[in-house]
Amino acid sequence: MASNEEAQNVNRSNQIQRDDNIKNLSVSLYDVDSVIKYYFDNVIQPSVIENNQRVNVPIVYGSPERWKTIQKTGIYRDKKGKVQFPAIVYKRTSVERRRDLGSKVDTNNPLYYGFQRKYTSRNKYDKFDLLIGRKPQTEFHNVVIPDYVKLSYDCIIFTEYLEQLNKIVEDVNYAADQYWGEGDTFKFLSKIDSFDIESVANQGEDRLSKSTFTLTMNGFVIPDNIQKAMSNYNPKDYGKVKINVNSETVSSLEDINRNQSRDESEF
Repeated sequence: MASNEEAQNVNRSNQIQRDDNIKNLSVSLYDVDSVIKYYFDNVIQPSVIENNQRVNVPIVYGSPERWKTIQKTGIYRDKKGKVQFPAIVYKRTSVERRRDLGSKVDTNNPLYYGFQRKYTSRNKYDKFDLLIGRKPQTEFHNVVIPDYVKLSYDCIIFTEYLEQLNKIVEDVNYAADQYWGEGDTFKFLSKIDSFDIESVANQGEDRLSKSTFTLTMNGFVIPDNIQKAMSNYNPKDYGKVKINVNSETVSSLEDINRNQSRDESEF
Protein backbone atom coordinates (compact mmCIF):
# COMPACT_ATOMS: atom_id res chain seq x y z
CA MET A 1 0.00 0.00 0.00
CA ALA A 2 1.21 3.56 -0.73
CA SER A 3 2.78 5.54 2.11
CA ASN A 4 1.19 8.70 3.60
CA GLU A 5 3.56 10.94 1.62
CA GLU A 6 2.72 9.18 -1.64
CA ALA A 7 -1.00 9.39 -0.88
CA GLN A 8 -0.73 13.17 -0.42
CA ASN A 9 0.80 13.51 -3.89
CA VAL A 10 -2.14 11.80 -5.58
CA ASN A 11 -4.13 14.18 -7.77
CA ARG A 12 -7.70 13.35 -6.80
CA SER A 13 -9.10 15.62 -9.54
CA ASN A 14 -7.93 13.06 -12.12
CA GLN A 15 -9.83 10.23 -10.49
CA ILE A 16 -13.19 10.29 -12.27
CA GLN A 17 -16.07 8.22 -10.92
CA ARG A 18 -17.10 5.55 -13.41
CA ASP A 19 -20.63 5.78 -14.78
CA ASP A 20 -20.57 2.61 -16.91
CA ASN A 21 -20.45 -1.16 -16.50
CA ILE A 22 -17.11 -1.63 -18.26
CA LYS A 23 -14.62 -3.42 -16.00
CA ASN A 24 -11.07 -2.20 -15.62
CA LEU A 25 -8.70 -4.36 -17.63
CA SER A 26 -6.66 -6.87 -15.65
CA VAL A 27 -4.63 -9.94 -16.63
CA SER A 28 -3.55 -12.36 -13.91
CA LEU A 29 -1.19 -15.32 -13.72
CA TYR A 30 -4.27 -17.54 -13.50
CA ASP A 31 -5.37 -16.26 -16.92
CA VAL A 32 -2.12 -17.57 -18.42
CA ASP A 33 -2.56 -20.90 -16.61
CA SER A 34 -6.09 -21.30 -17.93
CA VAL A 35 -4.99 -20.50 -21.51
CA ILE A 36 -2.82 -23.64 -21.53
CA LYS A 37 -5.71 -25.93 -20.61
CA TYR A 38 -8.02 -24.19 -23.09
CA TYR A 39 -5.51 -24.54 -25.94
CA PHE A 40 -4.90 -28.23 -25.26
CA ASP A 41 -8.62 -29.02 -24.96
CA ASN A 42 -9.89 -26.95 -27.89
CA VAL A 43 -7.04 -26.47 -30.37
CA ILE A 44 -4.42 -29.22 -30.00
CA GLN A 45 -7.00 -31.80 -28.89
CA PRO A 46 -4.50 -34.62 -28.22
CA SER A 47 -5.94 -38.11 -28.58
CA VAL A 48 -4.85 -41.75 -28.76
CA ILE A 49 -6.30 -44.93 -30.28
CA GLU A 50 -7.31 -47.45 -27.63
CA ASN A 51 -9.32 -50.60 -28.42
CA ASN A 52 -9.96 -49.24 -31.92
CA GLN A 53 -11.53 -46.13 -30.45
CA ARG A 54 -10.22 -42.57 -30.30
CA VAL A 55 -9.79 -41.38 -26.72
CA ASN A 56 -9.25 -37.72 -25.87
CA VAL A 57 -6.31 -37.07 -23.56
CA PRO A 58 -7.31 -35.02 -20.49
CA ILE A 59 -5.01 -32.24 -19.25
CA VAL A 60 -4.84 -31.62 -15.51
CA TYR A 61 -3.17 -28.87 -13.50
CA GLY A 62 -0.80 -30.35 -10.95
CA SER A 63 -1.78 -29.16 -7.49
CA PRO A 64 0.98 -29.30 -4.85
CA GLU A 65 -0.30 -32.59 -3.43
CA ARG A 66 -0.85 -34.19 -6.84
CA TRP A 67 2.52 -33.05 -8.16
CA LYS A 68 4.32 -34.32 -5.05
CA THR A 69 2.75 -37.75 -5.51
CA ILE A 70 3.75 -37.84 -9.19
CA GLN A 71 7.34 -36.93 -8.36
CA LYS A 72 7.47 -39.62 -5.68
CA THR A 73 5.84 -42.50 -7.57
CA GLY A 74 6.54 -41.48 -11.17
CA ILE A 75 2.90 -42.08 -12.20
CA TYR A 76 -0.38 -40.23 -12.05
CA ARG A 77 -3.23 -41.72 -10.00
CA ASP A 78 -6.75 -40.50 -9.30
CA LYS A 79 -8.28 -40.04 -5.85
CA LYS A 80 -9.02 -43.78 -5.64
CA GLY A 81 -5.41 -44.70 -6.40
CA LYS A 82 -6.06 -45.93 -9.95
CA VAL A 83 -3.34 -45.29 -12.52
CA GLN A 84 -4.51 -42.74 -15.10
CA PHE A 85 -3.27 -42.85 -18.67
CA PRO A 86 -3.35 -41.30 -21.10
CA ALA A 87 -3.09 -37.94 -19.32
CA ILE A 88 -1.15 -34.69 -19.39
CA VAL A 89 -0.22 -32.93 -16.16
CA TYR A 90 1.33 -29.47 -15.97
CA LYS A 91 2.46 -27.13 -13.20
CA ARG A 92 3.80 -23.57 -13.15
CA THR A 93 7.32 -23.52 -11.72
CA SER A 94 8.62 -19.96 -12.15
CA VAL A 95 7.75 -16.40 -13.14
CA GLU A 96 10.52 -14.26 -14.62
CA ARG A 97 10.12 -10.54 -15.28
CA ARG A 98 11.22 -9.27 -18.70
CA ARG A 99 12.60 -5.75 -18.42
CA ASP A 100 13.76 -5.70 -22.04
CA LEU A 101 10.20 -5.29 -23.37
CA GLY A 102 8.82 -2.41 -21.33
CA SER A 103 8.17 -0.90 -17.94
CA LYS A 104 5.63 1.32 -16.16
CA VAL A 105 8.62 3.48 -15.07
CA ASP A 106 6.88 4.68 -11.88
CA THR A 107 4.11 2.72 -10.18
CA ASN A 108 2.74 5.92 -8.57
CA ASN A 109 2.56 7.69 -11.95
CA PRO A 110 2.45 4.77 -14.41
CA LEU A 111 2.51 5.02 -18.20
CA TYR A 112 -0.63 3.91 -20.01
CA TYR A 113 -2.29 3.54 -23.40
CA GLY A 114 -5.46 5.48 -24.22
CA PHE A 115 -8.22 4.07 -26.46
CA GLN A 116 -11.10 6.24 -27.65
CA ARG A 117 -14.61 4.88 -27.38
CA LYS A 118 -16.55 5.70 -30.53
CA TYR A 119 -20.03 6.02 -29.05
CA THR A 120 -21.07 6.95 -25.51
CA SER A 121 -24.23 8.06 -23.72
CA ARG A 122 -22.74 11.55 -23.53
CA ASN A 123 -22.09 11.66 -27.27
CA LYS A 124 -25.55 11.08 -28.74
CA TYR A 125 -26.43 12.43 -32.18
CA ASP A 126 -28.48 15.61 -31.85
CA LYS A 127 -29.42 18.14 -34.54
CA PHE A 128 -29.16 20.89 -31.94
CA ASP A 129 -25.44 20.11 -31.62
CA LEU A 130 -25.06 20.76 -35.36
CA LEU A 131 -27.01 24.00 -35.08
CA ILE A 132 -24.84 25.49 -32.35
CA GLY A 133 -21.61 23.95 -33.64
CA ARG A 134 -21.02 21.81 -30.57
CA LYS A 135 -17.99 19.51 -30.74
CA PRO A 136 -18.85 16.04 -29.28
CA GLN A 137 -17.22 14.99 -26.06
CA THR A 138 -14.67 12.19 -26.46
CA GLU A 139 -14.27 9.34 -24.00
CA PHE A 140 -10.99 7.50 -23.48
CA HIS A 141 -10.35 4.25 -21.62
CA ASN A 142 -6.80 3.90 -20.35
CA VAL A 143 -4.81 0.69 -19.93
CA VAL A 144 -1.70 0.75 -17.76
CA ILE A 145 1.55 -0.59 -19.22
CA PRO A 146 1.68 -4.29 -18.22
CA ASP A 147 4.46 -6.24 -16.55
CA TYR A 148 5.94 -8.46 -19.25
CA VAL A 149 6.79 -11.87 -17.84
CA LYS A 150 8.06 -15.29 -18.88
CA LEU A 151 6.35 -18.21 -17.17
CA SER A 152 7.80 -21.71 -17.09
CA TYR A 153 5.73 -24.90 -16.73
CA ASP A 154 6.84 -28.47 -16.15
CA CYS A 155 4.66 -30.86 -18.17
CA ILE A 156 4.40 -34.66 -18.16
CA ILE A 157 2.62 -36.87 -20.70
CA PHE A 158 1.53 -40.32 -19.49
CA THR A 159 0.53 -43.11 -21.89
CA GLU A 160 0.44 -46.89 -21.83
CA TYR A 161 2.27 -47.46 -25.14
CA LEU A 162 5.16 -45.68 -26.81
CA GLU A 163 3.17 -45.41 -30.04
CA GLN A 164 0.51 -43.41 -28.21
CA LEU A 165 3.16 -41.19 -26.64
CA ASN A 166 4.73 -40.45 -30.01
CA LYS A 167 1.37 -39.28 -31.36
CA ILE A 168 0.82 -36.84 -28.50
CA VAL A 169 4.37 -35.50 -28.71
CA GLU A 170 3.86 -34.84 -32.41
CA ASP A 171 0.65 -32.93 -31.73
CA VAL A 172 2.18 -30.78 -28.98
CA ASN A 173 5.38 -30.11 -30.90
CA TYR A 174 3.37 -28.93 -33.92
CA ALA A 175 1.59 -26.32 -31.76
CA ALA A 176 4.79 -24.97 -30.18
CA ASP A 177 6.12 -21.47 -30.98
CA GLN A 178 2.58 -20.25 -31.63
CA TYR A 179 0.41 -17.70 -29.85
CA TRP A 180 -1.94 -19.54 -27.51
CA GLY A 181 -5.22 -17.95 -26.52
CA GLU A 182 -8.98 -18.09 -26.69
CA GLY A 183 -10.70 -16.42 -29.64
CA ASP A 184 -10.14 -12.66 -29.71
CA THR A 185 -8.89 -12.46 -26.13
CA PHE A 186 -5.30 -12.25 -24.90
CA LYS A 187 -2.73 -14.49 -26.55
CA PHE A 188 0.66 -15.59 -25.22
CA LEU A 189 3.64 -16.87 -27.17
CA SER A 190 4.52 -20.50 -26.34
CA LYS A 191 7.90 -22.19 -26.64
CA ILE A 192 9.02 -25.81 -26.25
CA ASP A 193 12.65 -26.76 -26.85
CA SER A 194 12.82 -30.52 -26.22
CA PHE A 195 10.96 -33.63 -25.06
CA ASP A 196 12.50 -36.26 -22.75
CA ILE A 197 10.98 -39.69 -23.43
CA GLU A 198 11.05 -42.63 -21.02
CA SER A 199 9.50 -46.11 -21.20
CA VAL A 200 9.04 -48.16 -18.01
CA ALA A 201 8.16 -51.87 -18.07
CA ASN A 202 9.07 -53.30 -14.64
CA GLN A 203 7.97 -56.82 -13.83
CA GLY A 204 4.71 -56.93 -11.91
CA GLU A 205 3.90 -53.28 -12.68
CA ASP A 206 1.84 -51.53 -15.30
CA ARG A 207 3.68 -50.68 -18.48
CA LEU A 208 4.15 -46.93 -18.80
CA SER A 209 5.54 -44.49 -21.34
CA LYS A 210 5.97 -40.85 -20.43
CA SER A 211 7.53 -37.67 -21.74
CA THR A 212 8.57 -34.58 -19.80
CA PHE A 213 9.05 -31.15 -21.32
CA THR A 214 9.24 -27.51 -20.27
CA LEU A 215 6.64 -25.13 -21.67
CA THR A 216 7.51 -21.42 -21.66
CA MET A 217 4.78 -18.81 -22.03
CA ASN A 218 5.77 -15.24 -22.85
CA GLY A 219 2.98 -13.02 -21.63
CA PHE A 220 2.03 -10.01 -19.54
CA VAL A 221 0.29 -9.24 -16.27
CA ILE A 222 -1.91 -6.27 -15.31
CA PRO A 223 -2.84 -6.71 -11.64
CA ASP A 224 -6.01 -5.37 -10.06
CA ASN A 225 -4.61 -4.16 -6.75
CA ILE A 226 -4.83 -1.31 -4.24
CA GLN A 227 -1.52 0.26 -5.24
CA LYS A 228 -2.71 0.85 -8.80
CA ALA A 229 -6.06 2.21 -7.60
CA MET A 230 -4.32 4.69 -5.24
CA SER A 231 -1.89 6.00 -7.89
CA ASN A 232 -2.37 8.87 -10.35
CA TYR A 233 -3.41 6.37 -13.00
CA ASN A 234 -6.95 7.15 -14.13
CA PRO A 235 -8.76 4.35 -16.02
CA LYS A 236 -11.06 6.81 -17.79
CA ASP A 237 -10.76 10.32 -19.27
CA TYR A 238 -13.13 12.72 -21.02
CA GLY A 239 -12.20 15.19 -23.72
CA LYS A 240 -13.21 18.84 -23.74
CA VAL A 241 -16.51 19.98 -25.23
CA LYS A 242 -16.35 22.88 -27.67
CA ILE A 243 -19.26 25.15 -28.58
CA ASN A 244 -18.93 27.75 -31.35
CA VAL A 245 -20.98 30.88 -30.62
CA ASN A 246 -21.36 33.46 -33.42
CA SER A 247 -21.74 37.09 -32.36
CA GLU A 248 -23.07 40.17 -34.18
CA THR A 249 -22.87 43.82 -33.12
CA VAL A 250 -25.02 46.82 -34.11
CA SER A 251 -24.47 50.49 -33.52
CA SER A 252 -28.07 51.32 -32.53
CA LEU A 253 -31.55 49.86 -32.05
CA GLU A 254 -32.59 51.48 -35.34
CA ASP A 255 -30.25 49.05 -37.16
CA ILE A 256 -32.02 46.09 -35.57
CA ASN A 257 -35.48 47.37 -36.60
CA ARG A 258 -34.21 48.11 -40.12
CA ASN A 259 -32.80 44.54 -40.48
CA GLN A 260 -36.04 42.99 -39.22
CA SER A 261 -38.10 45.02 -41.67
CA ARG A 262 -35.89 43.97 -44.56
CA ASP A 263 -36.18 40.25 -43.58
CA GLU A 264 -39.99 40.49 -43.39
CA SER A 265 -40.20 42.14 -46.78
CA GLU A 266 -38.40 39.22 -48.39
CA PHE A 267 -41.25 36.80 -47.56
